[in-house]
Amino acid sequence: MNTNNHLEIVSWNLTSGCNLRCVHCYLDAGAASETELGTEECYRVIDEMSELGTEMVILTGGEPLLRKDLLAVMRRCRERGIMTVLGSNGTLIDDSVAVDLKEAGLQGASISLDSLQSEKHDSFRGRTGCWEGALNGIRACSRQGLPVVVQTTLTSWNYMEVPALINFARDQGATAFNLYYLVCTGRAEKLADISPRQYEESLAALLNAQSLHPSMMVRAKCAPQMVRIAHERGVPHPGGGCPAGASYLRITPEGQVTPCPYLPVPAGNVRDTPLKDIWERAAIFQHLRSSNLRGRCGECNYREACTGCRARAFSMTGDYLGEDPWCLYQPCVTSPDSSASAHWSPEAQIRLQRVPGFVRTRVKMAVEVYARSRRHSVITAQLMDEVRNSFGGEHIGKPATQRKLLSDSVDHRTS
Repeated sequence: MNTNNHLEIVSWNLTSGCNLRCVHCYLDAGAASETELGTEECYRVIDEMSELGTEMVILTGGEPLLRKDLLAVMRRCRERGIMTVLGSNGTLIDDSVAVDLKEAGLQGASISLDSLQSEKHDSFRGRTGCWEGALNGIRACSRQGLPVVVQTTLTSWNYMEVPALINFARDQGATAFNLYYLVCTGRAEKLADISPRQYEESLAALLNAQSLHPSMMVRAKCAPQMVRIAHERGVPHPGGGCPAGASYLRITPEGQVTPCPYLPVPAGNVRDTPLKDIWERAAIFQHLRSSNLRGRCGECNYREACTGCRARAFSMTGDYLGEDPWCLYQPCVTSPDSSASAHWSPEAQIRLQRVPGFVRTRVKMAVEVYARSRRHSVITAQLMDEVRNSFGGEHIGKPATQRKLLSDSVDHRTS
């Protein structure tokens, strides 16, 4: 297997069953499908993930808590050494459920909250009372010591609420706040997105928000341009390009494999093809790994670090290798990364190898950007500590905290 394309993270829609009716759901969840993978099939897929060295699986839906075998699936993941996190709408989580999830091996829960105004959240999520249910779920996880991430989908109607939502997440004891940028697929096809200018401005605002909230990770999702914006400001950021098909894939309730939840192009089905064969041989994965991007993304001096959102390119142009239409950046002739790579000291190299594989590339990139912006030619352990402090106390090169792992993982558009 090509180690440069190691399958690090799997997002798994365990069910299309859901107790909400979110207007932006990419899965169009509601009723559970009669052809969803059974428990034994799930066990086999988990074993195949383990053989591939998968480090994290995101169990989502629909609402994954509607699966009666959810705890059994989690236990199987734990037995195979795969970190497990949950993407949920939170309405079915109370203290008892949080205890059961934690005992089954769950290492964190992501719960969606799209507004501090209950009626707006309820309208967006399609059910009266689900704002209160989400808040109760967040608090139950916190009480039981289960790390929780608050996640928000950015839209034109909640754009101005983001700073208050970040403050609220911190006050609830969240380990991270993730802001998801809408990719108009599924039920979201007809939703009005924010403008490209708002997109850029909000990314810059998130960088500022991280400095104001050092105890909590503040991150953008489905927004690889954050790498470029951070670089322009000389701010380290553990982001990377779009991982779809490079280190990440999605499995649907019926076993269909796609590059990501928002890029619904089939690569195969785990019911009739081993996951390893799909990962290594599927045409769409080969295309996404080719770096043969078109338009501005293909010409961009940030193309290796950013790549643009492949799902957004597909949803807006029909070409998953096309340019990301929401990016305002105009490629320049001279690459910002054209200078010689910084030299890593032996101690720094050892610490880098301690970083979990599925975030190591992004950490390395963030440290090198920081070093170049300050004209350091050698990366030392002390320099890594500087970058760590700028991430809000993250121990780069030391055992990763759960809040960092969760922040880099969970999708929630169906939860």
